[in-house]
Amino acid sequence: MQTILELNVAGLGEDAPTTPNSYFQSLFPSHTAQFGSAFLQLRETEAGKTRVNPISINIDFFASIISDPALGLSVVYFEPEMQFYYNSAFQPVFKPVSPEKLQSLYRGFLMKAAQSFTKDVNILNLFVEFRSDKIAKAVVQRAKSILAADSSFFSPTSPNQRIRGVEMVERVARKFVDEVLSAEPGQILKLGDAYAVFRGLLKERDLPDIKRSDFKAVVAPLITSSFNVCLRNDLDGAGVRGWKGVAIQSLPGRN
Repeated sequence: MQTILELNVAGLGEDAPTTPNSYFQSLFPSHTAQFGSAFLQLRETEAGKTRVNPISINIDFFASIISDPALGLSVVYFEPEMQFYYNSAFQPVFKPVSPEKLQSLYRGFLMKAAQSFTKDVNILNLFVEFRSDKIAKAVVQRAKSILAADSSFFSPTSPNQRIRGVEMVERVARKFVDEVLSAEPGQILKLGDAYAVFRGLLKERDLPDIKRSDFKAVVAPLITSSFNVCLRNDLDGAGVRGWKGVAIQSLPGRN
């Protein structure tokens, strides 16, 4: 009997995926290049017949393939909230996802692989050991570092969007200042009027309401930056707060 331990499938002369390593390499070539082959596999040859047995799993590789935009699935671990988020080609907005669901995704990869091989591959570990709770949890735990994303991933200026994220308020605020307001010499924009319109925009987008003080904290710096005017307390009579030289010109989609 000839026994060979394999980490790399290169040079084996396989035209089609016929081993666990070549199977996952064909699906995830870039992940294999970065993290190595999916398994340490044992190849045994006896009486001219070869049998392959995956005996140890590469946790880094499987943690990485939980997210693969090429296959229409993106997953990140948003470190500021210690939360996984995912999106798909059908839903480009990121949504929270539980570790348990990601464990099921990982198990599904192994089950599909196990069903793809003939008797020349020992699928026992693929079907049982590597799909255990212990291994599945270890894979998802490792994904926290491999798929980590910092606060910039969902920042107000980022192209990445998630459902009801706190940054959505600032994104609406930027749209409010850029598209709803305009520079109008001699005009006055009262803080209360601006606040009312902004709350309407939040409601249209099914976003949480905002306190007046929080509105002022978010919108006032943007107005100052765009129109070079500051929030004043002496407009149109004592104690009236707002901006001079700024007006509400239109609402998106209501022209």
